[in-house]
Amino acid sequence: MKIEVYGAGHEVGRSAIILDTGKTRVLLDYGVKIEPDHVEYPLEFQGMVDAMILSHAHLDHSGYVPHLFSELTTTVYTTPPTLELSKLLWEDAIKVAKLRGDEPPFGREEIKEAMRRTMTFHYYQPFMVSDEMTVEFSDAGHIPGAAITRMETDEGTVVYTGDFKIGKMRLHSGADISNVKCDVLIMESTYANREHPPRDELEKKFIEKVKEVLDNGGKVIVPVFALGRAQEIIDLLVSSHIRYPIYFDGMGKKATKIILRFPDYISNYHRLKKAAKKVIWIKNQHQREDIVKSPAVIVTTAGMLQGGPVLHYLLRVKDDPKSAILFTGYQTKDSPGRKLLEEGILEIEGTEYPTKIQREYYDFSAHAGRSDLFEMIEKADPNVLIAVHGDPENVELLAKEVKERYGIETYAPINGEVIRLDL
Repeated sequence: MKIEVYGAGHEVGRSAIILDTGKTRVLLDYGVKIEPDHVEYPLEFQGMVDAMILSHAHLDHSGYVPHLFSELTTTVYTTPPTLELSKLLWEDAIKVAKLRGDEPPFGREEIKEAMRRTMTFHYYQPFMVSDEMTVEFSDAGHIPGAAITRMETDEGTVVYTGDFKIGKMRLHSGADISNVKCDVLIMESTYANREHPPRDELEKKFIEKVKEVLDNGGKVIVPVFALGRAQEIIDLLVSSHIRYPIYFDGMGKKATKIILRFPDYISNYHRLKKAAKKVIWIKNQHQREDIVKSPAVIVTTAGMLQGGPVLHYLLRVKDDPKSAILFTGYQTKDSPGRKLLEEGILEIEGTEYPTKIQREYYDFSAHAGRSDLFEMIEKADPNVLIAVHGDPENVELLAKEVKERYGIETYAPINGEVIRLDL
């Protein structure tokens, strides 16, 4: 058995891993890494793949999938929500590339081909991708449709976690790790070095800050990732009975409509549906101009300030010390969001604007924290751990600790590395 790493080795982003049993060759995710001024793609791999598994829709896992169909013919397997949400992001990626003056890595024909060649399966619905490989998805608790993938082969059983979270969130009851026993565990390591705060306490602090800013006459801007975080935040705000208008802008609106078509993939469908009806959906530029004139909450993309409607609002409130921007997602190094959070500088297309608004970060992460990672390892009880999807220090830390604690074979591969296993 070979594990070939073409992305997510010593990095967060552009996941692309090939499992080769000698009889079946499967590509696990095919994503991109979005930097402030460019996009990074997975390393090129040679040869064909018998199948592709797409764990979930976030661009760092799905963003390069249509490109496959400019060169190869294969079948993609994923869950129904993931396919629809991925299509939304693929179409948006073409628009964003053209706005930047870049050449998109794929076109609408490749998206159509990806849709035609994708088969969807629900959680706990086994299927075969070859004569020797049976696959089953289970709930990863990350975003709607995200899957932990279990692959049973003649060479042994492999589990690929994708991104997962065991702890409960507003949209999810947490990952199901009841059937992850395996020989080889390929696992995300994003937060191997720390825990996330208890979700109940975090939500309480967030809402207290929202109400404080509004009661003092300020505006609250909440940048969100369109898939998962946007829906979680509007659910929380509406459920907390905020007495001021809650506006919802950007691609999160379309994502919410898609998610609501799959009620079995969220833990409280009726609550999210109520939230979607209660918030005020922004439809045009005229509305954007009006809503910054009085206290309100504005939930909008993009989560790291790398574009989207959020920049429009920030330009209009940047000099108001009563107003606040509340980050709900991780801000990567060198992102505009990190710069504003840490330095108070709003950067748009190379121009820097000093700001007076309040800035705070709330760790609403949908990734496994440190204890989740070790709980997964103990439940899976693998002979081999392959740590991916983490910064170099985190994948190395996890591999070292797991080897010392459990005495199993561990790897923290870099991109381009091939791991040969004799199970």
